[in-house]
Amino acid sequence: MSIRDQLVLGSPAAIADRIMSFLRDHVQQRTSDGVVLGLSGGIDSALGAWLAVGALGASRVSLLFLPERDSNPRSKVDAVSVATALGVPLQTVSITPMLRAVGAYRLVPPAWLVPRSLQERYVRRRYQALQGGQASAFIRVLRGGDGVEELRRDSAYVRVKHRLRMAIWYYWAEIHNQLVIGNCNLTEKMTGYLVRYGDTGADVEPIAGLYKTQVLQLARFIGIPEAIVAKEPTGDVAPGMTDEFALQMRYELLDQILWGLLHGMDPAAIERETRATAQEVAYVQDLLCLSAPMRELPPSPDLTGLVP
Repeated sequence: MSIRDQLVLGSPAAIADRIMSFLRDHVQQRTSDGVVLGLSGGIDSALGAWLAVGALGASRVSLLFLPERDSNPRSKVDAVSVATALGVPLQTVSITPMLRAVGAYRLVPPAWLVPRSLQERYVRRRYQALQGGQASAFIRVLRGGDGVEELRRDSAYVRVKHRLRMAIWYYWAEIHNQLVIGNCNLTEKMTGYLVRYGDTGADVEPIAGLYKTQVLQLARFIGIPEAIVAKEPTGDVAPGMTDEFALQMRYELLDQILWGLLHGMDPAAIERETRATAQEVAYVQDLLCLSAPMRELPPSPDLTGLVP
């Protein structure tokens, strides 16, 4: 069976049932009154919301939409459509004032009166310019910025948005005795395309065992509107910055290479089967290696024998 075939969900109904049972069990075990999740207008959070409502009912699910200055106007349209379809009120809180208060918008050139199309073009060119030799900008981000101040500032700029959102999720969750649902998928976790203590800040992660392409399969199976499923994935934290542009690879190819590496396949065999280049396979290997600390608990010293 080919890697492509291995990534096809054979029993999407059983997977959906397993995830919904998982959510019910954890809400019951934690004596919570329900769950809350950030609804971005993207496919991952839409799937998380659909599964949460299927597991618990609309009355036990809270949906928060937390836009800011750089958010694409379509994100709100899609978030509203998901919430409406599920029968859940959408709570909207702009985090723009908070980002202004901490000085985040001073890290990038002013965007006043600049058409969004020009903002998108600027962001993409800036990102491409931050590549260093054979290293993509994303690899350099995972390496801590490679000593490039501009890259560190850009990373701080997008990551603080995720972290402020996480703080608001937990603020809401503690008031309403709810668990926070995280919407990271397996592809994001294994490549480091996430923000530690941001979108990874959660009590449960129902779709963390699914590759991105499998998220799309499950979303189509359970009936999420095609307009949302087919939309180009983006973190919506910088104009024009889509996932595949940031990662410099299509999800379809990325997932196949990732599956092969995680299942112990020889890189040469992965190249033959996926028609990827040696450089593309090596790139995904680098992502796996450099992102490993993001999947671990913070390290602490071994004090065995020194403390009682």
